[in-house]
Amino acid sequence: MRFDELLKRLDPVLMNPSRLLIMSVLYIFGPKKESDIVRALDMPWGRFSTHITALEREGYVSRRRVFTRRGYRTFVKLTPKGRETYKRLVDVLREFLRQVEELGRGRAI
Repeated sequence: MRFDELLKRLDPVLMNPSRLLIMSVLYIFGPKKESDIVRALDMPWGRFSTHITALEREGYVSRRRVFTRRGYRTFVKLTPKGRETYKRLVDVLREFLRQVEELGRGRAI
């Protein structure tokens, strides 16, 4: 696949570094409290709120507010669409890196 074709397959929503990190945490560790994600990524709450809202709007994550003994907590999880989109993006990025390595070795693609 050519570079221009690969670039077209990159999801513009997930190519934001903060959103990609949020999705990666959820993909690797499963559903998490918002506060756990913010702490793990050392991300300001304002930035997190902006990006989690964008991911939710795209249908990549869902949020659920739960009452606990310590008050309300909001849990975030990947939706099936989000999980599939994330896997597809990782595959495209792997192919992109493979082609870059081949170019670095002097092979034409």
